[in-house]
Parts: sequence; structure tokens; C-alpha cells
Amino acid sequence: MAHRSKAVIAAMVAVALIIVAGAAAGLTYHAELWGGKTLPDIAAEYPTATKKSGKAKATVTADSVVVKLKASGITAIKKPEFSGAAKGAFLGYGNAKAGQRISTTSKVTVRESAGPGVPASIEHAKAGTAITTLKTMGVPVHAKQVAVSSSSKLASGTVIVTYPLAGQAVADTTTGIYVGVAAKTDGKTPAIPYDAIGTDIASVKDALAKAGVNVTTKPHFSSKKNIGKLVSSSPAPGTVLSSGESVTLYYGVGADKVQDATVGQSNAPYFYASELNDAVTGTYCKSTVNDAAKDCITLARDDNGSVYRVTAKDTGLNSEGHADHLLAMCFPFADGNAGDIGTCSYGGSQLPAGEGGMAKRLIAKQWGAFDFGELGGSPSCGTATFSPYDEGCNASKQVVQGSQDLSGATFDMRDFYVFFASGANLDAIEKSGYFDDSALAAAKKGSKPDTSRPFILARDASQYDTTSVPYSKAPVPSGQTLVQDPFVPGVGEFSASVKFKPAPTDANAYYLVESGQPDWQSLPDCDANGKVSEAAAQEQGFWRQVQGKYIFSAGAGAWSTIMTVNADGTFSADYHDSDLGVTGDGYPNGSRSIASGTGKFNYSKRNDDGSFSMTCDQKAFHQNGTVGDVTIKDGVRVETVDGIYGLTPCNTFTRVSDRIRDQRAE
Repeated sequence: MAHRSKAVIAAMVAVALIIVAGAAAGLTYHAELWGGKTLPDIAAEYPTATKKSGKAKATVTADSVVVKLKASGITAIKKPEFSGAAKGAFLGYGNAKAGQRISTTSKVTVRESAGPGVPASIEHAKAGTAITTLKTMGVPVHAKQVAVSSSSKLASGTVIVTYPLAGQAVADTTTGIYVGVAAKTDGKTPAIPYDAIGTDIASVKDALAKAGVNVTTKPHFSSKKNIGKLVSSSPAPGTVLSSGESVTLYYGVGADKVQDATVGQSNAPYFYASELNDAVTGTYCKSTVNDAAKDCITLARDDNGSVYRVTAKDTGLNSEGHADHLLAMCFPFADGNAGDIGTCSYGGSQLPAGEGGMAKRLIAKQWGAFDFGELGGSPSCGTATFSPYDEGCNASKQVVQGSQDLSGATFDMRDFYVFFASGANLDAIEKSGYFDDSALAAAKKGSKPDTSRPFILARDASQYDTTSVPYSKAPVPSGQTLVQDPFVPGVGEFSASVKFKPAPTDANAYYLVESGQPDWQSLPDCDANGKVSEAAAQEQGFWRQVQGKYIFSAGAGAWSTIMTVNADGTFSADYHDSDLGVTGDGYPNGSRSIASGTGKFNYSKRNDDGSFSMTCDQKAFHQNGTVGDVTIKDGVRVETVDGIYGLTPCNTFTRVSDRIRDQRAE
């Protein structure tokens, strides 16, 4: 009996201990002393932060959630993804759910908003699904028909291209996202199929010529894989054409065609290298793009055929808006009409090897590279460039040149670049003495650039001790009597200050982006299947007839308004009126009134006489700059005035043949 009582007591004690242990285990589990941690429910803790309200500004960031989890003993890693939420916002967990128990040895993925963008999964997806996804980004989404060949492997209604490219962020939230929806051609209607990019240029040319299209071919620098193949066109690839229409096809070239693509094979007995052309146009980006404004360079061509570097301040294609960013290969002497032919020429039958002002420049070496820069080696007077041939500079003010007063003039280091075509002889260039020795030593510590792709190297002014010198101390090249800008390659020699920094590496090279982007504004709107409505097709055909440059002027007078109409009805306009007789202190060369702006015409109707009427969208019309602003440029007083003559106010216009007429004049 005693033994039984002891056994019962022992059993009761054991049960009690088990209960106590269980309770303790439960309490310690709930206290998260073991068994992992519970993921906090951020949405419940901050209910206002997760509400959908368009472009909501989230109060909870992914960084703050990572800190919170770390404090709880949970390891977290951030994973960025495009969304309509503010950049850096917390979007949720990627591999677990709120309230879920997580092992302390596990890593929780914290989804972080990268702002609006195009997910990588969009490319080649069904357009309907893709557009639905993109509309969650909180920016405008435009669906455009992109023609593909009838034999294309891509089905109609498939996403073939986007802007921004798949995997890239939206740069302009006002412009938003463009989606190119594939639409197969019927094999009869002429078109430049988007999928023709990267195919043999001859076959594309022959197909278009047989369809009655007038075809011109031009070289454009490309990667090694695209040499001899279609790389771009005007109109852009993906465009449906009309019989009799004219197009330009660009085919890829490399280092062995630098001279043909830039200088050409002229009939002159020498080679003349001065202006750049459309062989170099396009966007060039570093291997890693963190900030497109800093990590990419875009070269474009304006209405005058000049190539310039695009900046945020540029408006339209008139050179007035980007005169300070025009690019050239030749830098004539600063102080006189020294003769551009002599300073910008090399080689040929008339000039023996080693003769000519550019004989020692990169382009003459046949290494597959050439250099170019801004403002053509001109000196500065204050913040403006000027010509000391007919102007002076005193205390940063331009004066009439009579006393030869150049006491206030300086030479300043400006943007300067080297272009390397695919296959360029980088070793020969590095051994030539073109690059600074310290820059070469630094470059050897990094990876070499990919020479199978064309790239641009930009001079880094921060690596130079001197970036400005007085005009009076500028060098005069040996054998010459005229002053040379010390920060650009001289005539017949390289000065010490022009040694290029940095030397090329993969990290500092700006590679050509061969995306084959369509001309989005010229493409018709479409549905998710790539179909274009009859009304949209008619309007698109109208704008294709209207697009172009229109000039309103008094013959050879000093005033004119130039309007450029684009293939979507948008336009840019520039007005100027010069008066050489209105001079003053600091502006000896006269005065000029200017005005520029942008806008959009709406398609209206076709008139009985065959003309077309179009109405200016008053809400879209915008004049650039600030009325009353005055600057001095090249010795000319330039004032921004109110109104673009012939266009303001912007009302209804009629397109008659190749002219646009303001109906107010009728």
C-alpha cells in the first residue's frame, strides 16, 4: 500500500512537472525565446501607409522595416521591384507572410519599391497582361503598333519593345511608358519590320525597293555583331510605309570605316574633318547606370545637320537652344580667319602623309578612333564665347575690336570626348602618348573596355590642375603665329595640357545602346492586339504628310519663325529678329529678339479644296524661357520677347500642299 501511494505521488509529481514544463515552454514560445520570431504586420501597424491613393507617399520605408526586423533578431534582405509607390517604400514580404513564424536562421525578403518602371518579365509577354501590369505604375501607358515581318516568330499582340527598356526605371513620369505591340504585316503593304534590325542591309533594301519605296543607305557605328546589318532607319523600324515614300536605312560599321562614316570620300584632294554627322547619334551609357543624367550621353542632330549633346535644357531641334553644346572635330585658331581648310584637313593626293592641320590627330591615324568637343576652340569673355577676330574683351565684357583689347579674355576647358569604333586599336592609341601617363597607370588597375562595341570616353576636368588660362598666356604652336586653345588638340602637335584624362576602362566607357527604339511619336495608337482603328490610321497618315520644317520669313530679311512639326502633331517653333544697328556696351555686334516654344496640333478635317485644317491645342502650347531675360552672346544682346511671331496666339492653321497657313490671315 505504501509503495502504491509513493508511485501515485511520483506520477502526480511527474504530471505536474510536465504541465509546468509545458506551460513554461508555451510561455517562452509565445515570448519568442525559442521557435523563431513572428513577422510583424506592417499594414496593421501603419494602416494609412498602405492605402492605395495613386502616387501615395508611403510613411514606411523598406529600410525602416529592415531595421525593425533586425532589432527583433530576424535577418532581412531588400529586393527592389518597380511599382507605383514612392521609391524606397515598403511593399511587403517576398518569401513569407505577416504574422508567420520565421526561424532565426532564415532570411526574410523585404520588397522595396524602385518607383515606376518596366519589369523584365514584360518583354515578349501578351500585351493585354503587360499593359494591365504597367498601369499599376501610376504613370501614363501608351500602346503603339509596331510592324513585324509576316514570318516573325512573335505573334501579333505580343510586346516586342518598350520605353524604357524592360528592366529599366521610368525617367519621365509625365511621358510614362510606351509599349510596342507586334502587328504582322500582310506581306503586301511596305513597312520597315522591327524584327529586321540585325539582318542583312541588302535584303532589307531590296525588299523595300521592290515595294516602290525610295531607299537611301548610310553608315552608322555599331557593335561588331551588327556590322553590315540594319541598325536603324528613318522612319524608324516598326513603321508602316506608303509606296513612293523615301526612307534612310543605317547599316553598322566599325573601326575600318571611320573615315568613310565621318569624313566621307569627297572629290577634294584632301580629307576635311570638321562637323560630326548622324553616324554617331544615339545614346551611350556606362556598364552600370545609377543615374541616367550622369551615366548616359545622348548625341542628336538638329535641323541644321549639326550634332550636339542633349541636355535637360535643350528644347526642339533648332540650334538656338543648344548652341553651347554643338560638337565638332576641328578647332581652328582663335584669333583670325586662319582658314578652316588648312586647319581641318589631312592626307589625300594634295597633302602628303604627315601634312595638314589634322595630320597628327587621331582620325588621321587609321586606328578606328577620333576626338571631338564643344565650341570649336573659341575663347570666352565672361560666360560667353566670342571671336577675337572682330571683337575684344575688357573686364568680361565684349567690346568693338579696334584697340586689340583682349585683357578680359580666357580659354576655358570645355567638354571633350574620344570616340572608339568597334574594333579600334586601343593599344596603339595608348602607346601614342595621347593619354596622360598617370591616367594610364590608373586605368591598368581596372578592366579594359569592350572594344567589340563602340564607346565614348569623356574628359574629366576634375583631374586637371588648370582649367582656365588668360588669352594672353595661351600657346602659339610651333611654326604658327596664331593663338591656339590649349585645352584641345593643337595644329600639328599635342600640348601638354591636352593629354587626355582619364584613360579608358570598362567603368568609364559610355557604350552605344543598340536598343533599336522606335520613333514612338510617329507610331499609331493600337489596342492590346496591335490593331489600329480606321480613324487613328487616317490621322496617322495625315501627320506623316504634315511633318517637316516650315519657315515664315520676309525673304532674306533679318527675322524668321521656324516651326518643326512632328509625326504625332507636336511641334517646336523658334522666332528671331536681328538688328545689327542696335549696339551698346558689351554688345558691339547688334541685338536680337528671340522666342521659342512647343505645342501640339489636333487633327481637324479635310477641306473641299484638298487642304487640311488643324487646331492648336491651347493647353499644350508653351513658350520657353522667361520674357524679358537678356544675355550677351558673341557680342550680341539677346532678349527673350513675348510671343512667337506668326504663331502666337496659336489658333487654327491650314496645310496647303507643302505650306501651313494661319487662317487668321484669310
